[in-house]
Amino acid sequence: MQASIKFVGEHAHLPSPDEIAAGINAANEVFARHSVDPLACAAANAKLEKDVELTREEAQLCVIWQMADDKAFRAVTLGWLKRDTDIWLAVGEPA
Repeated sequence: MQASIKFVGEHAHLPSPDEIAAGINAANEVFARHSVDPLACAAANAKLEKDVELTREEAQLCVIWQMADDKAFRAVTLGWLKRDTDIWLAVGEPA
């Protein structure tokens, strides 16, 4: 099942549709480059956030998730003057 990538956070309503598309594309490039499922990465990251012990594979998925989140954030906020922005990558089931 393909994941639906979205953005959450206090400022998630600010990006334009084009900026959101750029962020989603940037995240998808990271996931594709590493041949991983975004849902698996999100699940591993959720375990990390709950301070649950991770397997080696889950730890690698967390690193990939963080790279995707960083690339997505940079793509969404490209050209913005304000960098103290609360926008995070998230995934959900397809609608």
